[in-house]
Amino acid sequence: MIGYIKQIPGRLLLIMLTPFMFVPLFFLRTSPGSLNFPEVSACLGAVFLYLILSRLISRLHLTSVLLSLVLFSMIVFGLAVFLQPSVSDERIAADETVHAGSYLSKSLIPIQDESSDSSGWASIQSEIDSLASSGGNAIRNLGFFDGSGTVGMTLGALGEVTSATAEIFIKTVYAGSNVAQEDSIVLSEGTLRESEHPLKILALIAAVIFSIAILASLKYIVLVERRKGTLVWFQLLVITFILRILYVSLGLEDLLRVAMSEISSSDAILSISPFYVLLFIFAIINSFKTDWAHYLTRWKKYIVLAGSLGVLVLSQSILRFYFSGGLTISSLALGTLIGCVFTILLIFSSVTFLKILFLLPSARLVDRKLNQLRIMDGLGQSIYSTFDEDKIVHSSVTLGRRISGADRCWAVKLDTKGFSAWKAPERDSHETAFPSEWHREVLRRLEKTGGTLLYNRYPKSPLAAIAGKDSPMPGSLIVSLLRIRKKTFGILYATTNRQFGFMNESKGLVETFARQVAAAIDNARLMETELERERYREELAIARSIQESLLPGELPDIENVDIAGISVPSMQVGGDYYDVFPIPGGLYGIAIADVAGKGAAAALLMAALQSALHAIAPGMSKKAGDTVQRLNSVMSRRMPDDKFITFFYGVLDPASRTFSYCCAGHDPPILCGSDGIVSSLSEGGLVLGVKGDAQYRTTTMKMNNDDRLLLYTDGITESLDKETGEEFGPARLEDYLTGQDSLQSQVILENLLDRLELFRGEVAALDDMTLLMITCTGCAGD
Repeated sequence: MIGYIKQIPGRLLLIMLTPFMFVPLFFLRTSPGSLNFPEVSACLGAVFLYLILSRLISRLHLTSVLLSLVLFSMIVFGLAVFLQPSVSDERIAADETVHAGSYLSKSLIPIQDESSDSSGWASIQSEIDSLASSGGNAIRNLGFFDGSGTVGMTLGALGEVTSATAEIFIKTVYAGSNVAQEDSIVLSEGTLRESEHPLKILALIAAVIFSIAILASLKYIVLVERRKGTLVWFQLLVITFILRILYVSLGLEDLLRVAMSEISSSDAILSISPFYVLLFIFAIINSFKTDWAHYLTRWKKYIVLAGSLGVLVLSQSILRFYFSGGLTISSLALGTLIGCVFTILLIFSSVTFLKILFLLPSARLVDRKLNQLRIMDGLGQSIYSTFDEDKIVHSSVTLGRRISGADRCWAVKLDTKGFSAWKAPERDSHETAFPSEWHREVLRRLEKTGGTLLYNRYPKSPLAAIAGKDSPMPGSLIVSLLRIRKKTFGILYATTNRQFGFMNESKGLVETFARQVAAAIDNARLMETELERERYREELAIARSIQESLLPGELPDIENVDIAGISVPSMQVGGDYYDVFPIPGGLYGIAIADVAGKGAAAALLMAALQSALHAIAPGMSKKAGDTVQRLNSVMSRRMPDDKFITFFYGVLDPASRTFSYCCAGHDPPILCGSDGIVSSLSEGGLVLGVKGDAQYRTTTMKMNNDDRLLLYTDGITESLDKETGEEFGPARLEDYLTGQDSLQSQVILENLLDRLELFRGEVAALDDMTLLMITCTGCAGD
């Protein structure tokens, strides 16, 4: 028998053993003031459960863990309500006989007359309330939450929330420290019988299980962005958590209070539990290890704010049950475990709520900044992909309208003849709507002030009078010179119909944007000379040969799988890469990547990526995440600081029809199931080359007959509409994919490129366009 047990893996044995650790609670009664066998067994089961759940929860996505916290808190709240005794118990005089089933020692019951008992507890409670109120008022009077108007109201609300939370924390420290002493009541026979009922014990065990799941989830949240010392602080929290349970369960309050009485005779000081205070302190320290909140989108911040508020309310309610003794009737140790977990959760939810609340005012601005960065990246890819000045300006004004939030954006050219349009202007267009005198005055003011002008009340400005009544009358105007290396090419304009339509910071953004446009125009003019054009052709010819040698000339023929790929560069050499290649075990590696940058530099990085991938992948089998992690480690040592690679890698097993993948910051591939359900494959990790020790996850899925998987680069979704400048976007791509029936993969990709060409019209492609499609055509067993 022992030999058979030794053959069972340790992890499986731990999982099998854990449920049996809680069984003694059903048959043996717990006794006060010591850790008896049922409680010791249950506490060891809780430790085993924590080890198991920590590993399971670490595989989940952050969003899933946050939602699980709310769900687990709601479940424990329901169980805590069920655990409350239905029979009302009362305190008795100290000289009466304490029932043998009482879960607290008699020494914890104050031995004094009734009036003294009442006045003593009332005095302590009054002092606690006074301390909490003083702490809240001190925060209100800091001066951080003063202001006028909407800002003042917002800061005032934040101040009230912060001060109220501080009062709750102060009261929680005292109430939690005195839970054993304040709950020193004698339980009636009815309550004791009820607490020993199997359903009550089962509910207590369930509450412990979900509480441990909450603790494991908090560990995941703290360690999302692991830094030096993060794990140590959380380990200190867990150690204090365990010591707090031992402290209460062994009845050590009296011994410690005797020692503390020599330092201070204050009832409020003597009633504090050092381990509970330490638990509180370590919980606060760990609750600030949540920098992931800064990177949430605005709407996710709203969701997390509501969730943290709900968890905060639930935690307070569960702690009230704990403080009143409703959770410790059946087992003081397990009840204390639940109380400590929700003390930690109360702190985490409070700090998260306040952090998100302070981040919300800037959430819209953060989203806007991210969008502006994406547009600036698109600008570089668009204007440097052509040497036609008209196309450069046309793309620039389209992007300029989006980056500045303007209603209209246009540019005029400055040459020896004066001001003119870069292309033949449409009738009543803004290029011809303003007189030359107006443009000359704008130029004079720009040269005088240094490059950018902002008029948020344009109708009241001197320029409006110069323009005349026949010219347009926008509400706001921002103007910047198209100048680079002391060469002025023209003026860029952006307007809104409303006054105060631009922020002051828009000046710097538009000025940077205008310099980029001017640099592209300058490059285009330089490239007009045959010498520069020829040099450029030679460089790109070399890079082009590198690229062509890397892309697969012919895709492998895989049984029961229809696979096709297309790559269309936006210039002679692009930074996109895709590959399909066999690996040992009848498997196939499938990759797609987008190398930052253009030209020879991008081609060389692509070559290094392809070489490293083909060297690493065969030895890693189906472990897509491990392959990407190893690849990232290699590429990080070769990658320049200003470069990175978005990458997606998957391993296809045609025999079992499974697909294991890892997405490293790449546009998530789209899976269109045969049942019509569309999903994205986004699990993985960071882009390659940013952090050499980054971790990557592997996700495995089953592919069914007629499933279509489309891998693509951002040049597809960022194609701009010829009229509105709107991006093609993932939604249109999904709609197109779901509308295809029994066509072959190659035909679907070719039709998609035709559709994108109609969508763009004359607008130049912003980036390379690469597509790779895998269609499961059927096999035995379908």
